[in-house]
Amino acid sequence: MADANCAASLAIMRAAVALDMSFDALIGSDSLIADILVRRSSLLIALWDGGKSSSRGDTADILCGFLGIHVDSGGAFDVIEIEKVVDEMELAVRLVYWVPVIRGGASESAHMQQPHYLLAVRDNVLEVQESMPSSLKRGLADLNHYNAEFERIAHDGSVPRSASLTGNFSEDIAASDAAVLKDIDRQYVKADTLAGYMQRRSDRLFNMFGIMTFSMGLAYLIYDKITESRILLIVYMLILLTSLLAFYVFQAKRWFSEYLSTRVLAETLRVRFYLTLAGLDRGVRIRTLIELTGLHRFRGFSWISFALDSIEPMAAAAAHTIETHAQRTRFVNQAWIEDQYQYFARKVAAMEMARHRIKRLKSAAFIVALTVISVLFMFGHELIQVDARVGLPVKNILTFCSGFLAVVLGVWELRQNKMAAQELLWQYRSQLSRFQRARMQFKRVTSRTRRDVLLKELGENSLMEIYLWAIHRYHREHAPPASP
Repeated sequence: MADANCAASLAIMRAAVALDMSFDALIGSDSLIADILVRRSSLLIALWDGGKSSSRGDTADILCGFLGIHVDSGGAFDVIEIEKVVDEMELAVRLVYWVPVIRGGASESAHMQQPHYLLAVRDNVLEVQESMPSSLKRGLADLNHYNAEFERIAHDGSVPRSASLTGNFSEDIAASDAAVLKDIDRQYVKADTLAGYMQRRSDRLFNMFGIMTFSMGLAYLIYDKITESRILLIVYMLILLTSLLAFYVFQAKRWFSEYLSTRVLAETLRVRFYLTLAGLDRGVRIRTLIELTGLHRFRGFSWISFALDSIEPMAAAAAHTIETHAQRTRFVNQAWIEDQYQYFARKVAAMEMARHRIKRLKSAAFIVALTVISVLFMFGHELIQVDARVGLPVKNILTFCSGFLAVVLGVWELRQNKMAAQELLWQYRSQLSRFQRARMQFKRVTSRTRRDVLLKELGENSLMEIYLWAIHRYHREHAPPASP
């Protein structure tokens, strides 16, 4: 079953040839074919003799462009070094499955006979590995899990689907690239729906452990200050063992990391949708941003590049008239910039209000605790003799109330820390600032070129903010990936 799943994932990644391409229209356009292969492939299958590039658009040139190897101005290498690695190949964003071949008239090469996985390590140096790298296996397995999980909840029907990005604009706006936009939107709805589902699951898990922690603290307080009953000790131990069992059972579910990865994909697709609508998607190198942040090195995130490769357009970018471009820009400004500004403004206001309430509660709790300690310090011996009319001294009631308030605030602080509320507020504030600045600039700028630059910068900065937030949140629960 695992091999079948990997084969299914590999088939959908447009490895070497896309069946829906119109090759008749591409004959004689080597540069266009090379561009499509480099942009749309996640795993390239290369029939290659291992030699250097002799002309633009040949096998070696496309392979080097796909792997991101530097090519000089002449478009050819003097030497290509191939090193066979013994240890596991390092995690990479892109790999090539190399099938060695012998060109007509060439002598048979003895150093490489069997197919290998190929990885660029530096200019002119390639590493090969005979077996499938474990990083690729994990990526394919995660991609299969992502698709299977969405099919499961879609079939179940209990999870509402997210709103479409295409729901509020007319077809004539996107007449030239409607298919591409619909493809991006379809993947966005899928990722955003699954992100919301995983977020609810992980939040419930955080809440469950918070309740268990509070129950343990309350049981100990009652035992210490009210009644020394063995039943409370049994309850305390049962909660402790249950929480440990739940932790080992639910940590394998990976709901939190799946929420982060699907949220990153959904927000990336949102930005990509509006940049495509504005005709600027090819100017923003999302893969480069992912590599810069190192997000692909985190477990559970490498498969995102597979999903992003699948939405790359097959055809060349369409040219738009001044009127069409202006119409699209106005829509992008309203549907993306204005909408996101309003969203982040609401979120920041709500979170800051909640933060101020918590600060007031903490101040009140501190005052109450200080008052109780002062009263106990001055009248402790007398309060032991005073009955609170519930069979307990007033001293025990006061210390129990003070401890109860401390437990409540401590558990709440622990929950907020685990959910990284501070990081989320920081990210919302930063995004609000970016969209607010772009909103103001769009009102003043009238030049088409300048507006395109602003949209491109906003897209790149917004994506970088999302990736950095995901890394910060991931570090809350997991260790960072090992250094290469």
